[in-house]
Amino acid sequence: MKPLLFGTPCSCAIFILAYCIISVFIWLLYTDNLSNPIVDFEYFSIQSLGQLGKEAHLQMTKTDLVDAALENETYQYNAWLSERIPLKRALEDYRDPQCRKINYSSEKRVTVSIVIAIHEEHPHTLLRTIYSVIAETSPSLLTEIVLVHDGHGDSDLIEHIHEKLPIVTQLEMETVKGIIHSRLTGAKIATGDILVFLNGHMEVTKGWLPPLLEPILSNNQTVTEPIVDAISRETFGYQRLVEPEQMAFDWQLDHIFLPLDQHSWSNLPKPYPSSKLEGRVFAIDRRWFWHLGGWDEGLQDYGGDALELSLKVWQCGGLILAVPCSRVGVIHKSDELKAQMTPNRNPSLQVQKNFKRVVDVWFDEYKLHFYRYNPRLRNLTAESLDKQRDLRRRLNCKSFGWYRSQVAPQIRNYYLHAGLSSYAIGKIMPFVAPHFCLSIKGGLPVLRKCNSTNFEEWTLTSRCQLKHGNMCLDVDYKSNVRASKCSKKVPKNPWHYNYLHNSFVSSGNKCLQIDVNKVGLILSACDSDVTEQRWKFTGEQDALKNHSKDVCLSVNH
Repeated sequence: MKPLLFGTPCSCAIFILAYCIISVFIWLLYTDNLSNPIVDFEYFSIQSLGQLGKEAHLQMTKTDLVDAALENETYQYNAWLSERIPLKRALEDYRDPQCRKINYSSEKRVTVSIVIAIHEEHPHTLLRTIYSVIAETSPSLLTEIVLVHDGHGDSDLIEHIHEKLPIVTQLEMETVKGIIHSRLTGAKIATGDILVFLNGHMEVTKGWLPPLLEPILSNNQTVTEPIVDAISRETFGYQRLVEPEQMAFDWQLDHIFLPLDQHSWSNLPKPYPSSKLEGRVFAIDRRWFWHLGGWDEGLQDYGGDALELSLKVWQCGGLILAVPCSRVGVIHKSDELKAQMTPNRNPSLQVQKNFKRVVDVWFDEYKLHFYRYNPRLRNLTAESLDKQRDLRRRLNCKSFGWYRSQVAPQIRNYYLHAGLSSYAIGKIMPFVAPHFCLSIKGGLPVLRKCNSTNFEEWTLTSRCQLKHGNMCLDVDYKSNVRASKCSKKVPKNPWHYNYLHNSFVSSGNKCLQIDVNKVGLILSACDSDVTEQRWKFTGEQDALKNHSKDVCLSVNH
């Protein structure tokens, strides 16, 4: 009989048993227990780091620096540091002392669904968002957290949430649809009375939710948003916004942050009206949200959703309130900042189409003003708007003119001025360098090579200001030409365009002139023979057609 390789049958069995025991031991060594996932998202955590919202700082090796740079490129914040901050870190109470004394009745009267849509979010940062919601929200209010992965999610993250966070319902989109579509998908399966939309890189603070709910319980057509504080992208320090602001927009759809009016200021910390949602975190009655049709499903990817919902809410019978007693910290990712860029400056064609859809449905005749500031979007093709226009008619929504006069009167005459008959809008180009356009850089007027955008477009206003965005061409006490914030007051140095001599004339019969030696702008005594004083203004003919000739245009000096 041939001898066995490992000796007797008994010794062979012992060897096999020992091998199995060692294998199980090694498996258990790398697994917390039989039910937990392999990945421990707290593995690198330093319990004291970043607590109470303090800035986090750590010494980094060269390898750490390389890893951090790669992750920063992917996530747009310091993900390396985020992995080392506890998932359940505590934050200070950032509320106004008066807010802490208010008793809210919402806990016994309403249920809430939190909807979070993410795309390539860093797992640790997302988990910190979820854990902060759970820690700072009463269980009697929180029905569920609906987490929508826009495209296939991180398998380890999905498993961790499945095992440890049963209150979270996860959905995976088969393909990337964009945050707007993902939010809609999450809202469709949510069951709470009130929907609260969050992004995946936020941390809520003490007492954040009841103040958002109370106004909705008084009027279910109210949409509420907290004060949005900042969480540093580099250090994760919590940065409290000192004074509440009101968000608005101009004809370029640029975000404008305005100081509160006297009435709202004197009534703080009570909620105050806001003409536009910030958009990343807000609460809305679920039935009212769907009564309004949710978001336009023609809005793709990102951008335009906050403006669309804001106009829809106000014009269709609702109101938006900013709530100072509710505070949420947000990491300002560069993609989100890009989404907030004016559509004419945004490199994404889809974002431009999104804003065009909103304008064409909700701006009525005022869309002409928008297109004068955003000429690139005029000829873009948007998909069918019939469904949205039918919705607006069915809901008997008010006009954009009503919105300007009733919702945003403080910005109407300045940022949403409608006096087309006294406007001339166009590029300003010197005769001596016709391929260059007048623009502003660092508070100074400059000449830069013209392009097809409206970055260099100027407005000659009815008050004879030369306006570029929110900046106006001005003259200081030394007669130096500069750019400064536009004022509502009558300008001390009004500008007139002389279309016979192609010159811009200011006070004292002085003309705008290129200083060839200093490559800058100066004011000099007007002289029609000086070529450096001649400027082509593409808005000239437009102004003449609209009869503004006698306002800021003159035939001769």
